[in-house]
Amino acid sequence: MIGLSVISLLLAALVLSLNTLAFALSPRSSSDEQLASGPFAVGEETRQAGKVRSRIDYQENTAYSVHYPYLDNEAADGAIAETVGSFIDAFLSDLADYRASSPQERAILTVDYESYRAGPVISVVFHTEISEPHMAHPFTGVETLVFDSRDGRRLGEKDFFQGDYRPALEQLVGDFLRASEEYREGAEDAAFLAEGFAQEEVFSRFALTAQGVRLYFPRYTLLPGAYGVPVVELSYDQLKPYLAWDQDELTGRESAKFLSGSLSPMGTSALVERVKTGRYVDPDKPMIALTFDDGPRPDVTGRILDRLGEVGGRATFFVLGNRAGSYPDTLAREYAEGHMVASHTYSHKSLPKCDEGEFAQQVQGADEAIGAVLPGQPKALRPPYGAYDDATREKTPHPLVMWSVDTLDWKSRNADAVIRAVRQNVRDGDIVLMHDIHPTTADACDTLIAELAKDYQLVTVEELYRAKGIPFEAGKVYFSARTVR
Repeated sequence: MIGLSVISLLLAALVLSLNTLAFALSPRSSSDEQLASGPFAVGEETRQAGKVRSRIDYQENTAYSVHYPYLDNEAADGAIAETVGSFIDAFLSDLADYRASSPQERAILTVDYESYRAGPVISVVFHTEISEPHMAHPFTGVETLVFDSRDGRRLGEKDFFQGDYRPALEQLVGDFLRASEEYREGAEDAAFLAEGFAQEEVFSRFALTAQGVRLYFPRYTLLPGAYGVPVVELSYDQLKPYLAWDQDELTGRESAKFLSGSLSPMGTSALVERVKTGRYVDPDKPMIALTFDDGPRPDVTGRILDRLGEVGGRATFFVLGNRAGSYPDTLAREYAEGHMVASHTYSHKSLPKCDEGEFAQQVQGADEAIGAVLPGQPKALRPPYGAYDDATREKTPHPLVMWSVDTLDWKSRNADAVIRAVRQNVRDGDIVLMHDIHPTTADACDTLIAELAKDYQLVTVEELYRAKGIPFEAGKVYFSARTVR
């Protein structure tokens, strides 16, 4: 299984030679910068194919946040689903005996991706990270899948390279590393490089772009671990004698069979312009703030928006930045209908576990992704897993919003259980936590929203605190109208 091989490779890193370990732990500005960018520093320019789908789950001792592209091709999507499942299965199996002392100490798997188009070829690059409190550094890994968009057939190394290509690749990759300011010093160990090149699958992780081939090497394969996952870019001209494909076909701008979805005929800008005005919240009447994490997911979010619209209610949607570009119409509808669109970070990483570069990418990256669809940027942030510390409070330029009623909809996946959780616990001033990626949550809202609207004003988080006369500002953590820290 691909996931198992990734975990095994990462675990093998722990038993490398003392010399290699010493080198990896030595201070290095260039490698620190490389690691700080993180494996998840991806943006819309690296999402050229497919719409984002996510599998997010929380358990007592573990949690995972896995993002992958949906390409609308049965064969390709089946291979992607199998790979994603292998990541999760391997993670849960390897951490089966792990026990977290608190929810903040969960072991966490995060998977994000890049996707590229090169003529009819679609490449998907998965970046994996496993974080566990007792690890000095997270385990990081990389896997790639490459498809022919015309039939969804998976393509491998030998589909693109021909002849005696391996010595040529070794030379080109070695030259790239030795010439790179980022990797140069690590590439000085010729024996380390030779050992990596001797591995049968050393060139099996690659992606094709319109400009050339990107080769990805798991940590410790060619360079010491301090250099993370090296990425080597080679142009088609450099590879021309060894390419099995016609270069013009790969660099052409013809449409692939499956691409990212386009906006509706109405257009996102037109939806945004329909934003509702004239909203009044009576401070003397009971109110609650319904909040939804991890979306948008059009089929689920759309149903919840329908129910809110029927009663004139508002809610707050804490969206993931990496989903904003895939579902701009749903995001725009949330905004247009008067709801609050806030941030849940870019790809659902635990903020206290992020270094400076990752933190900025998670927070600022989400703001920019959402801001690219809607006017302005989010005015609040909900930290993934509810995890925050003093540094998170100080560095986040938004109020941190938690909750006072947890429906546990992610756990039960049962509409009746969600309804009971709210009925038994909600009162004036509460913030209710749900997730608009589960159809069962939409099922619950079919009943719940109409029922709640009889006794409460359904308001956004911002409206809640404005009506209660409580300042809503960065550096503070908001649990309900009764509890602010």
